[in-house]
Amino acid sequence: MQLGLHIVCLLVVLATSAPLLPQSASAAQTTPRLTPTLLPATQTPPSAAASPPPTRPAAPLAPGGAASPTATAVATPSSVATTAPSATPTAAPAPAPTPTSAADGHGNGQWVSNPQPLELWSSPDPDAVSLGRARAGSYFELTGSGSDTRLYVYSPPMGEYAWIDADAVGPVAAPPASYGASPPRLYMVNLPGRSLGYNVRSWPRVAPDTLIRELPHNAPLFVTEAVRGDDGETWYRIGDNEYVNAAGVRLPKGPPQMFSGRWIDVDLAEPTLLTAYEDDRIVYTALALHGTILDQTPVGTYRIQRRVENETMDSSTLGVPRDAPGGYYLKDVLYTQYFTNDGAAIHYNYWSSNFGYSGTHGCLGVNLDDAKWFWDWASIGTVLSIH
Repeated sequence: MQLGLHIVCLLVVLATSAPLLPQSASAAQTTPRLTPTLLPATQTPPSAAASPPPTRPAAPLAPGGAASPTATAVATPSSVATTAPSATPTAAPAPAPTPTSAADGHGNGQWVSNPQPLELWSSPDPDAVSLGRARAGSYFELTGSGSDTRLYVYSPPMGEYAWIDADAVGPVAAPPASYGASPPRLYMVNLPGRSLGYNVRSWPRVAPDTLIRELPHNAPLFVTEAVRGDDGETWYRIGDNEYVNAAGVRLPKGPPQMFSGRWIDVDLAEPTLLTAYEDDRIVYTALALHGTILDQTPVGTYRIQRRVENETMDSSTLGVPRDAPGGYYLKDVLYTQYFTNDGAAIHYNYWSSNFGYSGTHGCLGVNLDDAKWFWDWASIGTVLSIH
């Protein structure tokens, strides 16, 4: 009887002990599963602490496919934790776009803007190549890449990527839909002209947020095209995202007659404009003072007769006493080029800056830079067509 009980107990032990071994082995081999965590944000630049830019991931690729310099160890869902290697990007002539947002292909939807003009760089390195300057108030979309001191961004107006100094920008809302777009083109212009003292704006609309700077009266500019502004008026494009109302620009008009070689068209319609031609090609323009009603600038075709680099103008040489009405005595009148026998000339006019309007005894008075330009360019015999 006891022998039978021992046999039964032995069978029970054998039957129950075998399944326990695999369970014990499995427990010994299982490694706790690591839970993925968010990537740590890089350190905010010290000078941007008051208005920190949006935090950015540290591991996206930098220009050229190199890993971002802020790559750090990150836990992964696999059974073994891995560390992303750190690599230092090298300088490149221009950054290759590395979109990080599948939604728009440019950035991560976070924007920054610069209160002052800033430099655009080819890389985050100290010896990076400058790609130009962005005006104050530009918008940049973050891409998610960055170094300790610079951010890799997308510029909508440029349609390009660049590195910018992190301490020069702050976070802003997304730009208006019109930012980076172009207003409706009316026609091409491609002519040099002069400013009449209007403001330059970032969009053809008068508003506080479009003001860039004021153009001084008689400042030279180049108009590439005419566009329709938000107000329905004609505006001129004078640079990338730079517009001036057409009423604030004096452009040359088609002359009544063309000449060969170097010649000067003088359009007395105010504001009076001198236009230098080489055959039918415009090479220079300048606003000029012209004669008054009593002393009008002569109309017709003339040639430069003589030139005096530093002239003293004395009305007594023309029979008018210096102290009589209409008399004058002026020293150091630079770059004087006479085109009539009675003293009408193109010359530097330092006693008036009302260029484009009446105010001389028949001469064509210009500022110093313009007087020097015409002196260097023209010569005795150069034609003036005045109308």
